[in-house]
Amino acid sequence: MRLERLGQLMEEDGIDSLLVTRREDVRYLTGFTGSAGSLLVSSGKPCLVTDFRYKTQAHIETKGIRVLIQKKDIYTALKSAADRLRVNTLWFDASALTIEGFKKLKKQGLLLKGHRDLVRVLRQRKDKQELANIRIAIQRAEESFRELRRFIKPGAVEQELGLKLEFLMREKGSRKAAFDTIVASGGNGSMPHASVTNRRIKAGDLVTFDFGAEANGYFSDITRTLCVGRPSAKQREVHALVLQAQAAAIQSVRAGARCKSVDDAARETIRRGGHGSHFGHGTGHGIGLMVHEGPSVSPLSSDTVEENMVFTVEPGVYIPGWGGVRIEDMVLVTKKGAHVLTTLPKELESWTST
Repeated sequence: MRLERLGQLMEEDGIDSLLVTRREDVRYLTGFTGSAGSLLVSSGKPCLVTDFRYKTQAHIETKGIRVLIQKKDIYTALKSAADRLRVNTLWFDASALTIEGFKKLKKQGLLLKGHRDLVRVLRQRKDKQELANIRIAIQRAEESFRELRRFIKPGAVEQELGLKLEFLMREKGSRKAAFDTIVASGGNGSMPHASVTNRRIKAGDLVTFDFGAEANGYFSDITRTLCVGRPSAKQREVHALVLQAQAAAIQSVRAGARCKSVDDAARETIRRGGHGSHFGHGTGHGIGLMVHEGPSVSPLSSDTVEENMVFTVEPGVYIPGWGGVRIEDMVLVTKKGAHVLTTLPKELESWTST
């Protein structure tokens, strides 16, 4: 079904042969989960090229796909596959093929033409199975964070909390954490992508947790900022502003809207609150087989919101020397607007340590 939809896009764009090299794209189209493989799609039977390590696995995981095991290297094998399919021109996604790969394929006598990422177009809209996997990844992450709550207290170490959270997610079936878990307390919270440290959490600290789990190759991505102890007036004010900005962005989500307008809704709210210079990253990103994929929800985005897209909404305020607040949820675009998939409480008081 996915290959059929890709074929339709190829026909619309006048492409008769497409080289797919991004690992996640190959998996999306074929089901192949190996770490090395390229897919050649044409009017003939699609051909997956991989190496000896995945010979058995490739045949088990794929259906209706010709599997070619490279004997020398991937480039000569792709040339052989192209010859079998009787094609000499390969269209490719320029964001996925390396310069080295491009040069080596040209040495094989193939004509290469860059094109828009057609598989990205397909992957932006999730099907039922993808949504089911994403919901499981969310559930694993949220259940783990709820269990972590009793360990969040003065004296706890950022790194230890991060490791504990990742262990809990693995324990619930996640093969790995979606990305390096962020636990940023106190002044560390002013860095949007702070690395965990050996800093001990102090009473009154804001602590930002950014984490995600995995399910069948799909990921979740959630952020919550809580206060360990009684929040100050400023902490309440900044947290409330970020929550308001997120609500404004979620409210603006509708099929046909520009992704940039979703970002605008959050950014303008924070600007009016006096912290425009403290919000310097995009409001969100698509998520699925990759933690960061299309669409982009940012000031520079040219993407359009479409039904069945799944993306994050994660505005934040980061004040050097003070700390930061970020709140991140995952939303599914429906006919009625945004359906929030994540369920953890967002109010500052809800996560005050006891």
